[in-house]
Amino acid sequence: MSPTTLTLDAGTSVTRSIAMQRAIRYEWRHLTALRSTWILLGVIAVLSLLAGVTASFGVASGTAPTTWSMVTAFQMDAITMQIPLSALLLLPLASGPVATEFSRGTARTTWLTLASRRTAFAAKLLVGGALGALSALGGTALVAFSASAALALSGKAQPAWTQTLSGVLGYTVFMTCWPLIVTSVATVARSRIAAALLLVLWPLLGERIAGILLSLAPGVDALAGWLPFGAGRAAMATGTDTLADADRALVETFVGSDLSAGAGTAVFVCFTIMIATLGSWSYSKKDAR
Repeated sequence: MSPTTLTLDAGTSVTRSIAMQRAIRYEWRHLTALRSTWILLGVIAVLSLLAGVTASFGVASGTAPTTWSMVTAFQMDAITMQIPLSALLLLPLASGPVATEFSRGTARTTWLTLASRRTAFAAKLLVGGALGALSALGGTALVAFSASAALALSGKAQPAWTQTLSGVLGYTVFMTCWPLIVTSVATVARSRIAAALLLVLWPLLGERIAGILLSLAPGVDALAGWLPFGAGRAAMATGTDTLADADRALVETFVGSDLSAGAGTAVFVCFTIMIATLGSWSYSKKDAR
């Protein structure tokens, strides 16, 4: 390879790096400039503080909340609701960057400015994933703070915090992947409303129906436990060993997957990568309307 070729390759890499940095900076500034961003994050913060306080309710003096009750508080009731309440609150923020471009006809301007649709889309994913991770970790910290303070003031024992770490990890992974999924689905659907309906109804009803149909089909019934959001719930379902048998069985029914936490995480991450790849193709190949 000639020195000229090496110089051109190095220059191209630097140019792409600068373009990516600019795209990320633009997406981040755009997101933080929206009033809705701070309203929704404020709601998540308030709900996190309340979740920590209410985790101490019903606990006898001198005893501690179960690991499962704290994991549920951290995750904003992700198992019962099928996805965390915080994920539902972030849904409009995650779908906005793409849906707004297409609804207002500004996608062409973005593409001409960055000269690379893939760079623009990657920046949206990176910023969205960072927002999801920060909201999960920040909400977890607020839950832990309010719960520990409420337990101390009421004379109750502190829970085994270290036993909740795997639940926090599963929740953080889910919330990091969630904006990537939302953005990609909104890109393919070209509609914020369609993306919201799909991502709310599929975990609640779609996967349940698909799981029933798969369980009835010979030879593929095992696939029912590998559906993506069931796997995501399996990744978050830690601490169930502290529950009574009847309660544990109910939680397992809500989870809808027999996968371990590690396997569930791997399946959900792979699903996210697949959807993000499809979204990148859609954003890069289709013309703006």
